[in-house]
Amino acid sequence: MNWKRTMTMAALTALLATGLATASDLDKEPGYLDLEWIKIPADAEEVKDIDLSAMLLSIAAEADEAGDPELAKALTMIKGVRVKAFSLEDEDDETAGTVQKITDKLEKGGWNRLIYSKDGQEVTSVSTKRVDGKMVGLVLVYYSPGDEAAFVNVVGDLDLGTMFRLAQHFDSEEFEAMIEGLDGKAGIEVERTGSR
Repeated sequence: MNWKRTMTMAALTALLATGLATASDLDKEPGYLDLEWIKIPADAEEVKDIDLSAMLLSIAAEADEAGDPELAKALTMIKGVRVKAFSLEDEDDETAGTVQKITDKLEKGGWNRLIYSKDGQEVTSVSTKRVDGKMVGLVLVYYSPGDEAAFVNVVGDLDLGTMFRLAQHFDSEEFEAMIEGLDGKAGIEVERTGSR
């Protein structure tokens, strides 16, 4: 499995989920899972450390200006998107421990695992949190010892049907172009590969 493709799909899925809480209020949302404590190894050659929470309304406005009101409406229903992904040079006990801590938090926090895939030591899982029958959070965990690890949390009023329908209209290059266009606007800075 290619983590870059997994991360791109997770980010696109997150962006196409079905406003915006302030950063200080996000941790009070039932679909929020704290990823800030996850330590990115100093020797990681590839890093994606992305927090789109503060810029989702800007992305929605860009979509509306580009003539896609359906996408803009879907984007305004998302309250937060957090991605931490990094390459691993060697098998890393600390990262394996992080994966276990996240797994334990999800199990104890009432999250439902939708997808679990294991191929040798490579593990992929997708879990959701529901409140009153509505999905309010999504967490993706990908771990391949000695290769890469990725953690994604999406918070908001998430509608899988809308996500998949809209994902068909979006490709990773369009997503990257939209993010590039927002970089530097209104004080928004996007951390890219090599950031920590």
